[in-house]
Amino acid sequence: MSGNEDLLYIEAMDRIDELVQEVIEFCDKVANDNDYEKDWVLDRFREKFNKANASYDDECDVV
Repeated sequence: MSGNEDLLYIEAMDRIDELVQEVIEFCDKVANDNDYEKDWVLDRFREKFNKANASYDDECDVV
């Protein structure tokens, strides 16, 4: 990778790290606001995300 590509990659990875933290914090808030277990909320999010991601991948495969 060139220096510019390296910088873009580092910036993208930093933003992904921030996004992960935001999602965890949001799931924690949902759990607290609704008296749910945090792990349960994270597990449900993970299930829904994986399902949505698989559907998105399937849609992208259609040409």
